[in-house]
This record gives sequence, C-alpha cells and structure tokens, in this order.
Amino acid sequence: MLGLLAAVLAVWLVETGGHLWRTSHWDQYVYLADAFNHGSLALVHRPADAGDMAVIGGRLFVVFGPLPALPLMPFVAWLGPATPDVLALVITALFGILCVHRFMVAVHGARDRLRLAAATLTFALGTAIHYGTPMGNVWLHALITATALQCAALWMAAIGRPWLAGAALGLTVLARSTVTLAAPCVVWLLLDPPAPAGEPERAPRATPWRIGLALGAPVAIAAAIHAAYNVARFGSVQDAGYHYILMGDVFQKLVERYGRFSLHYLPQNLTGLLLRPPAMTNGVLAPDPHGMSLLLTTPYLLLALVPRKVTRLEWVALATIMVIAAPALLYYNDGWVQFGQRFALDWIALGLLVASFGAMRAPRWAVAALAAAGIGVGVWGCLWFSANFLH
Repeated sequence: MLGLLAAVLAVWLVETGGHLWRTSHWDQYVYLADAFNHGSLALVHRPADAGDMAVIGGRLFVVFGPLPALPLMPFVAWLGPATPDVLALVITALFGILCVHRFMVAVHGARDRLRLAAATLTFALGTAIHYGTPMGNVWLHALITATALQCAALWMAAIGRPWLAGAALGLTVLARSTVTLAAPCVVWLLLDPPAPAGEPERAPRATPWRIGLALGAPVAIAAAIHAAYNVARFGSVQDAGYHYILMGDVFQKLVERYGRFSLHYLPQNLTGLLLRPPAMTNGVLAPDPHGMSLLLTTPYLLLALVPRKVTRLEWVALATIMVIAAPALLYYNDGWVQFGQRFALDWIALGLLVASFGAMRAPRWAVAALAAAGIGVGVWGCLWFSANFLH
C-alpha cells in the first residue's frame, strides 16, 4: 500500500514540477480559516478572486462546507495567506486512497494484488481526484475532502466499526452533504458484512439499533452544527448562501427560468456524464471543459458490465449511486470548468466497487489495460488543466 501511495505522490510531483507546497488560486478555505481565527464567519480579508462566494452587503461568505477550513486554522495563524492548501489537499487525498484500498481488501481480500492495485490507482489517478488534488481550489477541496471521508466510512463499515463509520459519515455533512447519501450502503455493509471469496460469511458485529444510533447520532449532530452555521450567517437553517453567488449571464438565465434543480437539466447532464467526447480546438484534440464521458476518463468502470451473478452488495451500491447522483444530474451547473466529471466523485467509490466485482471475473490483462488507460487519460487531463487554468 505504501508503494501505491508513493507512486501517486510521485506522479503529482512530476506533473506539477514538484510544486505541491503552494496556495491555490481560489484559496477561499485559507481565508475562511483566517476568518475563524478572528472569530468571524464572514471573511476578514478579501481574496484575490472571490468567485463562487456569497456577497451580502459587501461581506463575503464561503458557501461550501466549512470542514476543510478547520485543519488549516493553525497553519494560517502561522503562515498567513501563504498557507499551502494544495499540500493539505494532497494529504487528504492520500488518506482517501488508503481508505479505498483497505475497503477493497475488506470486500475482496488481499490475495489479488494486481486487481487491488488497479482499483486503487484508478480511484487516485483515473478520476477527477487526479487533476483536482494538485490543482486545489475551494470547490475541489470540498469535493475531495468529502469523498475521502465517505471512503473512510465505507471502509469502517466493511470491517464492522459502526461508530467510526458514523463519525466519518457525519463529517461529510460539513464538507459536502450529497456525499452523505452513501448512508444506505454503509448501513448494508454493517448489516451484511462482506466476506472475501473463499472465506466464511461473517455475522454482523452490531445490532440494528446500535447501527442506527452509531450512524444517526453523528449525522444528526453534524446536521445541527451546519444548520446553526447557516442561521448565524444567513438567518435560515436551509440557506447555505448559494442564492447569493454571483454567476455568469448564461447560468443566471437558466436559473431564472428553470430554477437551480430541474428535469430540464437532466438530458444534458446525463449526456455529459456518459457520452460527451473530447473537443476539437484548431484541429487539435482537447478535453471539453464541460467535462467528458466517464467511460473515456475512467474506463475501468466498464468492468461493471462483465457478465456474472450480481451480489446483493452490488445491487445496494447501484441503488445508492442513483440516490447520490440524482441532485447533480438535476443541477443547473454541469461542473464547468473540469476534466472528466468532478461531481461523480460523490459516488465514484461505489462505482469502482461494482466495477471491482466485474474485475474479479475479467482477464487480468483487461483489468490492467483499462486501469492504465484511465491513468493515461488522467495525466493528459492534469497537464491540460494546469496549462490552461492554473493561475
């Protein structure tokens, strides 16, 4: 496992020329940590670029979940605006990668190291985590932090640790609440523990009422904290500030006509998720900044189609994916600007779980080839994104 983490870190170092100790362009979490240090919920100092922030009476608020700012607070007090939020995100992502690997071991066992490595490296370098981590920026920071916590919750559930699973799931509420919708799969893992092939079935380590308490209490506490945070900022439990964000004319007209969530957006978002190809720019193939099909950027997911007897865990994972993906598919914003599909990080760990069952039945060369293809595409995306959007 340490070798896989070292390989991922090496890729990021090479792609960025070793520049992981740096502050991202949209470093609002650094400024939010500074605000918290000053006892304020509104930013005390104005960032160079206030994009995607709520503006009320000249005061600026970060609308994304507050959790990623908390570990930055002591470093901001020490380093100020030079705090390397990118490095903090790298550490967070590496933790998430570790959790995914251990989750896969809990489900499939540790014998097939090639297939485990393929799933783990696909998560790290074959999804939006690849470009998002070394790029940083506030929205990617929130997404990747929440994804890492979700992976921790899945791992803890798979090994029968309901309170730790609940704690990780509760923290996702304070980073990105759609990720918390993985709760049904977490519950299932606790009620029906996975048994790797060749091992006897496992009995649940906790009773249903204890599982409900272990998961429900942390999520409820986190939801109450977030509600109080909203009331303190905007005077309403449900108001996270998104209505105050300044947006471009195109998005503004869409929201005025259809609202922020609508079935009107479903065809375009679904097409982008599954079918959108690269773009041609001046006769040169280039990524589409609206995002491209996951089947191109994460071809490992095609292994989910390998014929087999689908397990109950897979059915639960697929149903949970549909629940998690629904808000993003009905959302007015498709993720622009991005490589691949950054909103898919909400459920990508469960998608890779389903694909990993297909990988266990597929030829090893096919598993390795699809994982390698996704990593190669991810390198292209990271280099493209850094060349065009890294300020």
